[in-house]
Amino acid sequence: MPFSGTTRLKEQLPATIDGRMFLKTIFAGVFLALVFNYVLRTIIYSSTLRITVQTGDKPRQSHTACVFLTLSADGYKALEKKLEARFNHDFSRGQTDTFDVQNVKLPSEVDSIELSKCQPGDEIDWYIDIVRVQNMKTGSCKEFPIFRRLISNEVVVIHNYDTYLPNDDFYNKRPKMLERRQRELETAKRDYEYKYEDKLPVMVKELPDEEKFSFLYEMFLGLNLGKFILLTNEFENTDWGQNIEDVKDIYKHLNLKPPDDLERWRSDEKFGLQRLLGVNSNVIRRVKDMTQLQKLNVHENDVLPTSGELTVKKAFNENRLFFVDHSIIQGCPTSEGITLCSPIALFVRNEFDKIVPVAIQLFQNKTEDNPVFSPNDDEITWQLAKMWFNNADAQVHQSIYHLGYTHLIMEGFAVAAHRHLSTSHPIFKLLAPHFLYLMAINKGGMSLLLAEGKALDKVMSSGAAGGKYLIAQYKTKWRLNIEGTLPADLEARGVGKEVIPIYPFRDDAMLTYDVIKRYVHQYVNLYYKDEDVLKGDEEIQNWRSDITRPESQGGLGILGVPGENDRFQTKEDLAIVLTSIIYTCSVGHAAVNFKQYDEYAFPLNYPSKLKGKPPTDKTTRRYLRDILSILPPKPTHYALMEVAVILSSRGTNSLGDFEVDFIHDPAAVELVKTFRKELETVTKIIKKRNEERPQELQYDYLDPERIPNSISI
Repeated sequence: MPFSGTTRLKEQLPATIDGRMFLKTIFAGVFLALVFNYVLRTIIYSSTLRITVQTGDKPRQSHTACVFLTLSADGYKALEKKLEARFNHDFSRGQTDTFDVQNVKLPSEVDSIELSKCQPGDEIDWYIDIVRVQNMKTGSCKEFPIFRRLISNEVVVIHNYDTYLPNDDFYNKRPKMLERRQRELETAKRDYEYKYEDKLPVMVKELPDEEKFSFLYEMFLGLNLGKFILLTNEFENTDWGQNIEDVKDIYKHLNLKPPDDLERWRSDEKFGLQRLLGVNSNVIRRVKDMTQLQKLNVHENDVLPTSGELTVKKAFNENRLFFVDHSIIQGCPTSEGITLCSPIALFVRNEFDKIVPVAIQLFQNKTEDNPVFSPNDDEITWQLAKMWFNNADAQVHQSIYHLGYTHLIMEGFAVAAHRHLSTSHPIFKLLAPHFLYLMAINKGGMSLLLAEGKALDKVMSSGAAGGKYLIAQYKTKWRLNIEGTLPADLEARGVGKEVIPIYPFRDDAMLTYDVIKRYVHQYVNLYYKDEDVLKGDEEIQNWRSDITRPESQGGLGILGVPGENDRFQTKEDLAIVLTSIIYTCSVGHAAVNFKQYDEYAFPLNYPSKLKGKPPTDKTTRRYLRDILSILPPKPTHYALMEVAVILSSRGTNSLGDFEVDFIHDPAAVELVKTFRKELETVTKIIKKRNEERPQELQYDYLDPERIPNSISI
């Protein structure tokens, strides 16, 4: 007889219970269970959600009136909702819109969202920053970073914190999302094309809307520029007067604070300090081989002035001899009628551990009309030699170390990142805050500074053509792992603490460099568990390939990038590159930029442009009028001050306080918090140092509180 569970149960029941009654009981139990489950889901799982949509502050932003939003939790579509416009300008540029949705049934936390525009025919894209979903019942809030433009007839799907490597297991179950990621990169390659021009570092061909200034930042720049133009246009008198006091009067007329210590141009010690805490503090080198001085007309047995009986040879043997050689200027074009030196200067560390100049030769070749000037010469002659040297140093600073090898060199890395790293890539999220406004400020800088007849032609001896020449000349000398990596650069220049005990730029910069390095290493280790994961990440490897590929083959042509065969081989390779980029975009740029007003604003201290001719002999008696006669006309210096005031201003957040938070993965957010805490510690150390430093050694330009995240000015 076939087995029957019902029959078996009935046999076990008392005879008084009818089988039909049993079935009714079973059905009632099931019904009550379903009702209980519904009530449970309604009462326990039903929530009010506050949905916040943050639209990007980008130009050409769509005034989208409504948005379709789908929220999912563990594969269950908890909400499909049209977010209706209550006003005409919902989802406008830079706007945050909030919507409360009641009775949303959530079996678990929302883990993905889908977004699309309601009007398929709307041809203007909608750029979204972030969507936040807050459960008003539990108080939990989930953020979904978008940072994409949503075009018509497209659905954006974001899972969790949208932080995935292209070779993550996440995509094995979601091949369509991987295809969408690849399509986004193809679009980025069309938007971010490389531009090769005048042998300069690679830049972006056309500025994408995503890279343009926000409305508020554009106002900040415009107000600063307009304010100073109004001031300087009031003065037309070109005469500097008959004495130095007349030169100092310019600040009263312009209602500007004078730079610190207007007398420092007279001091040899402070001339030496300009190599250690000025705007061009990464140039001085220790003499490691006497052949480095073969172009300088000095001999090893010469006694160094102001140093007792110390000879060149003895100073060399004691690691006390240093030099700056601006041979790169030789052959540089200049504005008509302008002379530009290509000098060599020799410095010594004296018995008080101070770096002081002992010899200046204004041109490269040893000739009778190119003598070596020294502190033993006539005072005015020596001051003129120092001024002409600083004039040359200013060209190297402005064109090479400021414009060329912070601004322009970093733009190439940024463009390549957009072309090869998805917005979802963790390394893109790491770098993005440090690329903010970089391309936009460079586009403005190229048109305002390097264009013919613009700022560099007016205020710099090299002019725009000379500036481009210097940038191009240095391109074959800049290596990411040496000149672009602070500890390696210090070692290559031989300027450790044992030979230069007092070096504020080095000491303060290294503090923040080490913090950035730790942050980067921890971040890289978070996403790359081992080298095999790195080697399998084709996006990061394609980025690496473009960085080193020669320009003639469509790459950036960067030298000294760690790795082999155009690929990163180790996590350390990647960390060195990322640390170099973040350091250069923050600390490196701050060091060459924010002290510009203090250095350039007094024309005798660090002259950007000089007229006339440098001294060619040591015997002619010279006077103060010879110094005043080589200063540029007042309008020229006013134009320089206009540039210096703007460039020395800060309009963005401090390092670590990101204007846009691209990082939302909780584990990475913890690393950012640690990064910020360590930067706070550095700030305390530098403030303490400045409390203890004498006035002439005050240097707060590399306090992390004063360092922006990116090259945005």
